[in-house]
Amino acid sequence: MEIGIYDFAEVFPDPQTGETISTADRLRNLVEQIELADQVGLEVFGLGEHHRPDFLASAPAVVLGAIAARTQKFA
Repeated sequence: MEIGIYDFAEVFPDPQTGETISTADRLRNLVEQIELADQVGLEVFGLGEHHRPDFLASAPAVVLGAIAARTQKFA
């Protein structure tokens, strides 16, 4: 069994404030989340693909390539 996280990199409004963060901030947060997953020893990080404006990753391989340059386990 492998322990990890799967994310679709959605960009939805915050349910409490109604504000939507920018895609740049969402991408920055996603990269930080994956770096932390690597540091704490998670074994898998999956990223879904969607072609809608409310999801960030229409090309997850590009995002995962950037993450591979910043992590040890997910490289």
